[in-house]
Amino acid sequence: MRRYRFRLEAVLRVRRLQEDVARGALAEATATVGRAEGAVTRAHEWLEALRAEAAPPEPLAWHAHRRVQLGAAEELTARSTELGAARAEQRARQVALADARMRVRALERLDERRRAEHAREVARQDERVVDDLVTSRFHRRSA
Repeated sequence: MRRYRFRLEAVLRVRRLQEDVARGALAEATATVGRAEGAVTRAHEWLEALRAEAAPPEPLAWHAHRRVQLGAAEELTARSTELGAARAEQRARQVALADARMRVRALERLDERRRAEHAREVARQDERVVDDLVTSRFHRRSA
């Protein structure tokens, strides 16, 4: 009997590579989320530090201080928006990875079924060979 060979091995190899690429993209997206969370934290801390400062008594200084606070609030809003986009990208990468995993697992299950069928066929052929040997010896002894 010939050795087992999965006919879709090349496809399985490509799907595994696609899964690895998807895993790398998810890791990159997760790192981006981490950086975005850090930026949001820093912007929030900056805004809180500005709020904790005492307001200057002069009107011009007060307006300047207020503009800096509004700028910090805008910065916080922008970083929060970036964080939301990064999390959406991360979720998209998770879905892509799950899809790639599903494709690989489907081919692996197919390979397992084919391998089991091959093993059963090999066992059947071995059984036939043993039966033929036993039968041929029995006929020789009987004759």
